[in-house]
Amino acid sequence: MSEEKKTPVKKAEPGKGAKVLNWFKTLPQRIAKPFRNMYYELKKVTWPTKQRLISYSIIVLAFMLVMGVVIGLLDMGASAGVRSLIPSSTSTAAAASTTDVAEEAAGEAEEAAETAEAAVEEAAETVEEQAAETAETAAESAEQAAETVENAVEDTTAAVENATENADAAEGN
Repeated sequence: MSEEKKTPVKKAEPGKGAKVLNWFKTLPQRIAKPFRNMYYELKKVTWPTKQRLISYSIIVLAFMLVMGVVIGLLDMGASAGVRSLIPSSTSTAAAASTTDVAEEAAGEAEEAAETAEAAVEEAAETVEEQAAETAETAAESAEQAAETVENAVEDTTAAVENATENADAAEGN
């Protein structure tokens, strides 16, 4: 018999559109699967009773309290060790130096405040003097204006009298 070589028949592969459509069709199942697995795993969990939960919580809180005290004591010991390594005269000198600097700064601040007060007073006096000078100048200008108006009134009165005399003289002729 003759052996024929048979070529395997390839299944037709779906096109891109079919792949995208299939992806969207299976999306809800793929999203739900982890939640379904989690649900079944949680059903297997042995949950503690209320009494055990309370006792476990108390144990955890007590352990946290003890560890807090231990860490606090270690911190205080380390701080004391570091302080003992640093000579006390240096820290005292540093404190005294800091105090001196603070006192100097306070003295300079007081001097600056006094200088500022003196500058404000001087500025106020200068403003008062300038205001008085301006008022005097304005009064002199007003007097001069009043004199000018009086002179103008006198000139106008004289002119009116002259005109009246000239008019009377002209009528008499």
